[in-house]
Order: sequence, then C-alpha cells, then structure tokens
Amino acid sequence: MHHKFNTPSFLFSLFMRRHFYKIVLLFLMASLYFPCQIAYAVTMQGNIYKTTSKKHSARKWTKNGQSNYKRGRYERAVRAFNNAVSSYPKYFEAWDGLGNALYCLGKYDMAIQAYDKALSIDPHHYSTVVNKGISFYKKGNYEEALKLYDTALQSEPRLSSAWYNKGVVLIALSRYNEAMQAFEKAIALNPKEDLAWHGKGYVLILFEQYDDALKLFSNAVQANPNRAWAWNNMGITLNRLGVYDDAVKAFDKAIEINPKSARAWHNKANSLYNLGKYDESVKIYNKAAELDPLLYAGVKK
Repeated sequence: MHHKFNTPSFLFSLFMRRHFYKIVLLFLMASLYFPCQIAYAVTMQGNIYKTTSKKHSARKWTKNGQSNYKRGRYERAVRAFNNAVSSYPKYFEAWDGLGNALYCLGKYDMAIQAYDKALSIDPHHYSTVVNKGISFYKKGNYEEALKLYDTALQSEPRLSSAWYNKGVVLIALSRYNEAMQAFEKAIALNPKEDLAWHGKGYVLILFEQYDDALKLFSNAVQANPNRAWAWNNMGITLNRLGVYDDAVKAFDKAIEINPKSARAWHNKANSLYNLGKYDESVKIYNKAAELDPLLYAGVKK
C-alpha cells in the first residue's frame, strides 16, 4: 500500500521531523538538571543544639522546615527556616535548609546568601559548598560554579556529588572530555548512583557513540526505573540506533511515569513516523503540542 505524500498528515509529520534534533538536544541537556530534591548534595541531618529556649525553638522550626521540604512545600519550608534563624541565627541546619528551599523556588540569589550564612558557621560543610555551586550554575555563572566544586573536591575528593555536578557544568562549558572524566570519577565513587551514568551517557551521545550510551542508560534505569526523563533518554538513543519499536516502548514508559511530558510524546511521535505510522504520529504530535503549546514556538514551516 502506497502513502500519499501530499496529505496533510504527512506534511505535518515532515514539518515536525525537521525540528526533531533541536528538541531532542534541549531535552537531553535539561535531563541533567533533575528534580529538585535530588539535584544536589543536600544533607538534612546534623547536630541538634541542646537546651535554651531559643535553640529549642529553632530546632522545632527546623524540623518543621525539613518536613515541608521533603513534601515539596517549599514556601512553607522557607517560612519555617526563617523562623528558625530568627530564633537562633547560628543554627547551621536552618540556614542550610533555607538555602535548599529557596533554590527549589528558583530564588538562586537568596539561596546563595543563605548558603553563605551556613558556611560562615561551618565552612567545612562541603555538600553545602556544592549546593552553592549549583545555584551559581542555575544562574548561568558556570565558572563560579566550577570553582566551588573544585574547592569542595580539594578538601573532600571522595564527594561523588561534587564530581557529578562538575561534569554537568563542564558540559555547559563544552569541555566534554573533562566532563566524561568527572562522571567516571563519580561512578567509581558511587556506582549505585544513576545520575552519573546518565551524564556519561549524554557525553557519549555528543560523541555519537550510541551503543555505549545505550548500555549506560540501561544500567541507569535498572538502578532507578522511576525517572521519566531517563526512559526518554533511552528512547532517544534507541531511535538514533534505528530500533524504533523499542524506542516507542521506552517513550511509553516515560509517558506512563509522567503523562504530562510533552517531549516524551513528541519523541514517541518521531519514532512512530520512522515506523511509517504517519497518521498515528500526527495524533501524538498534536498531543505534545496540546501539553506544551510552546514546544514548537518560533519554528517556521
């Protein structure tokens, strides 16, 4: 059976395909940013100060802030941590927690200020140094972020989160070979942590080493099968390798975990197009556009 190549369905699919690689690349880069609670080296436990009413009040407010933070209630967490530092300004855990909650709200400058307060109390808390670096990274200040990661690693070279985040910022600086080395160091220190597997896999995609990237993504989703973006990355790699049926299955898994991921729907449509399922791909492209009307914004036919 021959397809009519002048049908609206085919033309729409062709239009979307022309912008396939641009959208995929943006998604892979964003994949390195990850959900808020796991994107950085947060340590929510620490020494609890004893006695005195102010310290006791700060302890209660800090525990409240930590509870809200873990539930994703970041504005409530900020209020609680602010109450804690108002009660006892030298409480490291309160300033550190405040920085984490502000970061999750996208208030990076304020987060940096809170981390500075925490580090003025305990300058050797290197996971906080890493968190401060990530805030600079989110502001686009990659060189400052890199300096902070290196500072942490000079004193604590086995801090795997610092190596991982160093790899991320090195990608942003287009220093891909160094990024690969950083991810490999993170993997060697903590082979059960899947984030560094994804980071290394992304670099391999940049080097067009798709088979090796697929192995890394496979290891990563086995370690943590609940990340939608991880399945999406696997699907992208399978699509590049021409294994379109398996790519569709990977995208389906991503959509099962996060049905609102417009890019997962978009990437599934690409694989369906490659399978010659043009009408079905158009429906999926439409679903992606429905979920994110800006997905194809600025794209000219």
